[in-house]
Amino acid sequence: MKSPFFCHMFWCMLSTAAMAVAAAEAVPHRCLELPPGEGNPRNSEGAFLALKDGRILYIYSRYNGKAGDDADPADLAARYSSDGGETWTQKDEIVVKNEGGMNVMSVSLLRLMDGRIAFFYLRTNTYYEELPYVRYSSDEGVTWTEPAPCVLEPNGYYVMNNDRAIQLQSGPFKGRIILPLARHALNSDEITVPEGKYPWDLPDNHWDILGVVTSAYSDDNGATWRMAKSVLAAFDDNGERVNAQEPGVVERKDGSLLMFFRSRDGQFFSTSNDGGDTWTAPVYTLHGPCAPCSMKRLPNGDLVAIWNDYDAVPEESRDQRRTPLSTAISTDDGKTWLHTKALEGNFHGCYCYTAIHVMEDSLLLGYCALNWLTHSRITKVPIAYLYTDGPEKRYDTTPGCYDKLPQGPFTTLEAVPGTWTVTSGAAEVISFTRGTGLHLQGGDNVTVELTLPKATRLADLPPMGLERYTKTPPYTVTVEAMKDGEWTAVCVHGDGVKTARQEPVKWSQPDMVTNKLRFRCTSAGGTIICDGNQKFFLVSYFKD
Repeated sequence: MKSPFFCHMFWCMLSTAAMAVAAAEAVPHRCLELPPGEGNPRNSEGAFLALKDGRILYIYSRYNGKAGDDADPADLAARYSSDGGETWTQKDEIVVKNEGGMNVMSVSLLRLMDGRIAFFYLRTNTYYEELPYVRYSSDEGVTWTEPAPCVLEPNGYYVMNNDRAIQLQSGPFKGRIILPLARHALNSDEITVPEGKYPWDLPDNHWDILGVVTSAYSDDNGATWRMAKSVLAAFDDNGERVNAQEPGVVERKDGSLLMFFRSRDGQFFSTSNDGGDTWTAPVYTLHGPCAPCSMKRLPNGDLVAIWNDYDAVPEESRDQRRTPLSTAISTDDGKTWLHTKALEGNFHGCYCYTAIHVMEDSLLLGYCALNWLTHSRITKVPIAYLYTDGPEKRYDTTPGCYDKLPQGPFTTLEAVPGTWTVTSGAAEVISFTRGTGLHLQGGDNVTVELTLPKATRLADLPPMGLERYTKTPPYTVTVEAMKDGEWTAVCVHGDGVKTARQEPVKWSQPDMVTNKLRFRCTSAGGTIICDGNQKFFLVSYFKD
C-alpha cells in the first residue's frame, strides 16, 4: 500500500505536468482563412454568436463583383463551428443577399434578454446614404424578420462597425440596446450633389468628411429607436478638429458606459452615465493609426482591447499602417492598460475590424488580415495568453529610397534607382499614408522617365510599387522599357486596381535589359510610384 506522502507527491507531480501542458497549449492559433477569389474580391468585417445547440455562428461581408471597395456589391454570408471555433463549415451560406442600392455590410449579432437574436447590418444605398438595419430571429437563425431601419433621419451616412451592438446588463437602464454610430452628412439639406461627384470631390463646407459620433438606443427590445442627445466632434491638443469615426461601446462595472472611437492618431474615449443618451467630451487615450479598436469584457471582469498599438512602432515608420494587431488588458474599466503585446506583426499586413467572441477560457477573433481588407481570418486566443507579458518591443527598419527627398514638385530628380524626369504633365514628391513616393499628378497623359546609371535587367531593379490616387475613373498606368530605340510595355495597371493600397510592379519580361523606363498615367488623380523595398519587422506572435 502506497503511503499518503507518496500519493501527495504523485498528484503534485501530475498537477505540475498538467499545468505545464496547459501552459504549452495556451498560445494563439489560426482556425479559418477567408481569402478572396474569383468573383469574390473581398471577405471582411464579421460578428460571432453562440447558438443554443452549441454551435458558433459567424456572419461576415462577402463581396462579389470585381473590386471589393466599400461601396461595391456584397452579401452577408455565414459559417458555423461545432467545436468551439477550431474548425468551420467550408461553404458560405448566404443569409442576406444584397438589398442595398450599393451593398450590405458590417454585421453585429446580439442575443437579446428575451432569447431572440438581433442581427444588425448596414445598408448602403449611395455614397451619401447609409443606415443601420435590424432583423430578428426566434428560431436560432433559421428564419429572420423583414429588415427595419434603426435610424429614421434622412441626409445621413451612418456607420456602425461590425460587432458593436450591446444590451445593458445591469443598472437603471438594464435591457437598453445601444448602437454606437458615426455620422457623415451634407452640411445643408439645400446642397445638391452634382452628377458623378463623390463626397471626397465636394468642397469641405459641403460634406462633413471628419464625422461626428453619437448613439441610438432602444428600451423596448428593438421595437423603436431614439437618437442620443449628444453628438460629439473630436479636437486635438491645438484645438483643431480631427476625424471622429467608427465608435464602439462597453458597459462598465459601475453601470456607466465607455465609448471609444478612431481618429487620425488613435482612439478617443468618452463616457456616459445615463445609458448612452449624453456623453462627455472625448479624450485622446490609445495611440495608433486611424483604424478601429474593439473591446469586450472577459469572464473575470477585466476588459480586453484589440487595436493597432503604435507605441511598438518607430515614428518614422508608422504612416497609418494598420499593423501590428495588439492586445491589452484593463483591470480598472479602461483607465489603464496592461500586458500590451503584438499578436500580428507583418508590416505588409492590414489588421482591423476585429470581432471578439468571448468563451470561458478563450477568445475567437475575426479580422481583416492581409491584402488591405480583402482577406479575413479567425484566430483563437487563450485568455491566459492575454495576461502574459509580451517580448521586448524591438523592430528593424530599412528607410525607403524616397524618404529623405525634399517634398514638392519636380521636373528632374536624382533618387534610387536613377534620374527621374517629367516629360509630360506634372509630378511631385509627397508623403502619404503608406510612406513617401512620387505622385504623377492627374491629367490625360502624365509621363515620367527613369534613366538608369547603366543597362540593367528588369528583374534586378529594386522593387517598385504603384498606388492609385483616387477612385475616379478612368485609370491606367503603363510602364514601358526602352529596347533597341523603341518603347515596350512591361507592366500595365488598369481600372481594376484599388485605391489605398500598393500594387507591385510585376515585370512581364523580367529578363529584358534596359537603361530607361517610362511611366505613363491616364487618370484624373494620377498615381504614386512607391518604394517596394522598405522592410519592417515587429516582435509579435505571428509574423506571416
